[in-house]
Amino acid sequence: MNQLNYHGMFLCLGLGAALSACDPGATVEDDDEPLGVAGSALSLTKSGSYNLHLEDRVRFNAIQPGADAERGRALFGIAADLETEDKSGALFEGPSAAFGGVVVSNQRTCFTCHRGLSTQLGFLPPPLSDSVPLTDALFTGIDGDAQGDPDGLANLDNHALIKYRPGRFNLQRPQSDPFRRVFFWRKSIKLVNTAFGHGFLNDGRMRVMLETDRGAVFSHTQDSDERFDDLFSPQQGADLEAFQFTVNMSDPALAALRDPNDPMFQTLVNDPFYTVAATTPAQKRGQKVFEKSCMTCHNTPNVFSNLANVEPVGNGERTAVFPAFGPNVGRNFNVGVSERNKHGLRFTADNGDGTFETVVLPLANEDGSTNMHTVTFDVGLAATTARSEDIGRFKVPQLRRLKDLAPYFHDNSADTIEEVVDYFNSDHYNHSKDGKRFPIHLNANKRADLIEFLNIL
Repeated sequence: MNQLNYHGMFLCLGLGAALSACDPGATVEDDDEPLGVAGSALSLTKSGSYNLHLEDRVRFNAIQPGADAERGRALFGIAADLETEDKSGALFEGPSAAFGGVVVSNQRTCFTCHRGLSTQLGFLPPPLSDSVPLTDALFTGIDGDAQGDPDGLANLDNHALIKYRPGRFNLQRPQSDPFRRVFFWRKSIKLVNTAFGHGFLNDGRMRVMLETDRGAVFSHTQDSDERFDDLFSPQQGADLEAFQFTVNMSDPALAALRDPNDPMFQTLVNDPFYTVAATTPAQKRGQKVFEKSCMTCHNTPNVFSNLANVEPVGNGERTAVFPAFGPNVGRNFNVGVSERNKHGLRFTADNGDGTFETVVLPLANEDGSTNMHTVTFDVGLAATTARSEDIGRFKVPQLRRLKDLAPYFHDNSADTIEEVVDYFNSDHYNHSKDGKRFPIHLNANKRADLIEFLNIL
């Protein structure tokens, strides 16, 4: 594979917006600095044990042999028109030895949260009750996620946020364990260019799609904490992955990036903007801002997610049951969105009797000591890895069709591209863990040009 070395100032996450640490008096036309104006930023993102196993290489998880995307579509719960729901092959229910009884579905399917191509396989902007009837399984099945949490319905309807407990189905830990009690409120990601991900979900905690889809089936379709692996086979996981990796690719030409033998592979690798049509002067200036300011973070060519990933083992393909690499398979960042907690979300655990309990997580520090961390905001990847370094870290999203993917950030706390760009000029970002390393002061001209460019991705 070809190593990519796009240098530039660290910048974006969330909407993925990218802002630069610029001279407030300069315009894009006046900039003479080379592309690597902040070349040290790339090496800084690779510091610490978290990053030692990651490489910036163009390679992606392969579709499993024998996988069938059409079978996957049926399991997803979406009709052949890719707009309407078809539950006939998408309910995971019935007798389960693993569950110890009969699993009864709440009638939710993948379609429930990924509602057709017209919404980019996601939700329309909230309030959700404006576009989804209250009789829909999204609302009637809410206890599959919220499990009686009193904030569940309001957060779902008003902010399109779903409650997740990442350790919910880790049966090796007791219910009282803080890693089974910790939770967060997250958006349901719109499914665009899913095939180019390294780690899935908002924090990248799921290493392969089998883990991602199995977790969704367990946690959204019934309200117990019992697993039912025997109702979700590896073959079904492979079929669902094949569907999600092939549906809603923003540009069919991007498929060449997944095949080094494709005649267009090297072209797309060598020209990261090959499929982007910047035509106006503002768009071209905005591309220059993006190229200088954002490519350390959004460095997957023509997709603009983060490229860092773990090398596969064995035959060079990732198996359905991914080997136990740790702590993660992609590079995440903390830009302060969690700490801001714009919606004022609650993170104390619901005891089910009207009382709430603070969750304290024992997290490992880089020096081997333990940090007893009191959870007051979404701790990000740390809820899965139990590492202090991962507090507030989230996945870098892909940026194609960006204007159609609002609202932005993992907590849907920015409604427009302009809001996200402005966030990276704010104290919230500049006082964040990564903001302190890479402070941003974007002038008005570069802000406007960058927004013009982001709107054509």
